[in-house]
Amino acid sequence: MKAIYILAAFVGLGGSAVAQGLSAVDGTVAVKGGILQVKGNLELGGGAFTNNGNVFVSGNLVNNQAMAEADTGSLTLDGTTTQTVSGTQTYFTRSLTINNPMGIVLDNSIKVGGKATFANGLVDATNNLAALVIGDTASVVGISDERHVKGYVVKAGTGSFAYPVGDGLRYQPITLELTDNSAGMSVRYFAADAGSAPFATTGASSIALEAYNNQEYWDLAPKGAATGKVIITYDDYNNPSITVSENPNVFSVAHLTGGSWLNEGHNVTGTLTAGTVTSEVISAWSPFTLGAIPEAGLPVTLISFNAKVVEGNALVEWQTTSEENASHFEVERSLDARSFQKIGTVVAAGNSNALQRYNFTDRSFGNQSQTVYYRLRSVDLDGTFSLSRAVSLQPRGAGQVAGVYPNPARKASTVTVSSGVPASEISLWDMLGRQVPVRTSSQPDGSLQVSLNGVSSGLYLLKLTTSQGIVNHKLVIE
Repeated sequence: MKAIYILAAFVGLGGSAVAQGLSAVDGTVAVKGGILQVKGNLELGGGAFTNNGNVFVSGNLVNNQAMAEADTGSLTLDGTTTQTVSGTQTYFTRSLTINNPMGIVLDNSIKVGGKATFANGLVDATNNLAALVIGDTASVVGISDERHVKGYVVKAGTGSFAYPVGDGLRYQPITLELTDNSAGMSVRYFAADAGSAPFATTGASSIALEAYNNQEYWDLAPKGAATGKVIITYDDYNNPSITVSENPNVFSVAHLTGGSWLNEGHNVTGTLTAGTVTSEVISAWSPFTLGAIPEAGLPVTLISFNAKVVEGNALVEWQTTSEENASHFEVERSLDARSFQKIGTVVAAGNSNALQRYNFTDRSFGNQSQTVYYRLRSVDLDGTFSLSRAVSLQPRGAGQVAGVYPNPARKASTVTVSSGVPASEISLWDMLGRQVPVRTSSQPDGSLQVSLNGVSSGLYLLKLTTSQGIVNHKLVIE
């Protein structure tokens, strides 16, 4: 092992060294701050390997050597053919960079203590004996459809964490907010049916589901005890229509356990086609996916919600046909259609099967110079709530920059975009940053018309290019 000692001494001086494959089976290698480039396989076992520098491996990594948690040191897997990580012992590193367009196959676990960076390529961790393990305070960056984990990810520690999982074609995250996680939570995404089963009333919510998504699920398996909330993200991938309701608040977190599908809560943010739904606090785990409850199961059946300008103020109006244990309504306002603030409270009828009419006046509306968005939070006596769709209202003069009518708009309809300054181009973008092809036409009055034929329901961004720059405007399509 003489060559290894010479290499280790060189790297220990803070320089760089290149090895055409390296075996530390019966010798000692210490990277003390320099760079070690292994142009081939790196095999560890029996000897001693210490990395306080930067190690680059372009071949396979075999680790049969017991290692301790890493406070320093980085590992970069940067081959040009598929690389395999194998062996009998978990490889520990402070930082990990995946930079292989052909991907990495984990037949043995890697644990990251600091940061995992996905620069290029996928990680295949479908071997149920291996996983990408993320430490208590570690983070993951660079995730996308082309850069994520197909297989198992284990996260140690508590707090909120979005698991970087998918099926190799699309990144399909699930977020957990854990207050207890004694030994790590394992998560894997499956583009498949978790299995049919009866709908029961023994979940965090006693309202039984009426449907669940049979095209995808996440398998959540704690290594010890775990408690917290599950946040399901739903979008345009593997997301069939599971409800005839036009109210996204029927969506719930569906949990398959004990031979039944349970409703674990339905705190929804989003539209019928994209958004998130958050469970109540739970401590039992297994497959989870998107579910739906009957619309009659909602505490309030909202049949209308709109806003209009009356004497310079915004008059927000809504009607209900059914209320069960309803406490009150909270009117919320936003200037960007994302961050909403409560501006008023209206007491609910409580329990009613008759038509109820409500309204609230926003007297600060006239002070605004841009589009204002309103939504309604219906709160039950036990604190559960549902959110309405957002409606928009433009103050006088806001159309001098850009105005969109109608907003919200119906699918397959046409919206008109007006501008007080010359406009040369308009484009439509979804909330994932992808441009949606649409047909546009100029009108004699200088406005532009956009055809929404073929565009799905959801929240979009209209980008209007004018002589004074680009103007962005949120558009809700129902």
